[in-house]
Amino acid sequence: MGRFEVRVTDEERAEIGGRPLVPEPGQSVHDAVLDRLQQFARERAAPVEATVNDGSGTAGLLIQVSPDGSSRVLGPGEARVPPSPNHPDPSEPPKSPDPGPAPVSAVATGLPAEHAERIGRINALATGGRLDEAYAEASALRVDLTGSLGPEHPHALEARAVEAYLAHLRGDHREATVLALGVARIRCGARDGRAAAEVARAAAAWQRIDDDRAALVHGRELLCMWDQLHLLGLLPPGHTALVGQVRRQVDTLAACV
Repeated sequence: MGRFEVRVTDEERAEIGGRPLVPEPGQSVHDAVLDRLQQFARERAAPVEATVNDGSGTAGLLIQVSPDGSSRVLGPGEARVPPSPNHPDPSEPPKSPDPGPAPVSAVATGLPAEHAERIGRINALATGGRLDEAYAEASALRVDLTGSLGPEHPHALEARAVEAYLAHLRGDHREATVLALGVARIRCGARDGRAAAEVARAAAAWQRIDDDRAALVHGRELLCMWDQLHLLGLLPPGHTALVGQVRRQVDTLAACV
């Protein structure tokens, strides 16, 4: 099993095993850390452990992440899974290079082959800095898939996630939040195991909204989703800090608006 020290250096940066980790646009630090740990676990086909240190000087939180993406907090003295035989040195990070921020095509991992050409065009426009055109293409793809398959179909959801990602890149954080909340809402309603990650992505966009009234409305929806996931047992323990942060911000907004 790999073991990593995670240090959160500020609100938008972290380190894993001494290696810088910068979240993708629209992604929270917490979500970026969890995604990377899940990647490590999949590469090893074995669980990994991470001690999360927020720089406060208090004892770090020990989290275990499994190859299937699930995570849990380990208590003092709790039994550990032995290291994978394929990775005998538990402190050694993966040898694969850091891929950096994911392109648009990687966001849409669930879309079928017949849409590959459209996704490729959207990705080319985005990487070329033509974000308005890329966003328009992504919106059209989402409308087409929603109309033909229904809004809850996995392919339509992936297209909406791409649209949200591009809205964030364009600086339209409220629209990015609305789109990301749409994905999260459907996954929560379906009790999908990916729901918590989608809510965290929506929260990352929400934190950049500069309209206090809109932020209050959408923040309350985030909290409702997290409460629902908690009742269903689908809220990973590692998300608790993010929930608390958003709850404090919503309380502050409610007192001012």
